[in-house]
Amino acid sequence: MKDIELLTDKEMDFLREMLNIGAGNAAGAFVQMLNCPVDVKIPEIYFFPASDIPPFLKDPAKSFATVSMNMVGDVNGRLFFLVPAERNDKLIELVKRATPGHETSGCVGADPSVLEELGNILAGVFLVSIHDFCKLNIYHSVPDLRSDMLQALIDESIAAATRESSQIILAVSTFIIVGENIKTFFLIIPDMKSTKKLLNSISDARKQMYGN
Repeated sequence: MKDIELLTDKEMDFLREMLNIGAGNAAGAFVQMLNCPVDVKIPEIYFFPASDIPPFLKDPAKSFATVSMNMVGDVNGRLFFLVPAERNDKLIELVKRATPGHETSGCVGADPSVLEELGNILAGVFLVSIHDFCKLNIYHSVPDLRSDMLQALIDESIAAATRESSQIILAVSTFIIVGENIKTFFLIIPDMKSTKKLLNSISDARKQMYGN
């Protein structure tokens, strides 16, 4: 069985290829949702131990709107979609401009009808990409939105979700919406058993597609 602590450079490239396709599909879905031009930069993909959250996600002064979901099926765990609070405000403004009559919920710094739907779209396209490449059937629960200091969310949610997990996949995607850059963070956190299955599937799928 593959060592779950490592992905080779070729396997990381394969993972990037998968999630890049997912981000591109998300941009297309965002166009339909927002009714305005949307493009996406090639995502930055990170793979790191659950105990080693990157510093740029641990700034205690930085506030994020966060959508969390459960991940079930062939892979179990948690999913988190994060948008920095200041860009979330711009995103809400763009949505209201693109869809006259759109009503916000009154939630300060976050609109569930927007953020939850965007998180739902990203989760769907990323999981579909994993299915198409790795043949794993993975589903996600109904999105749940919270707005809080990220450190508190890590302490309460991400840390709890990773007690039995060894690795986290992070996709940092920048969507260009009517000329505005909206950076988003998407975390895939499989549990320990699912981590082994996911990484073995990535390795096997890459070998089947490209050989050794």
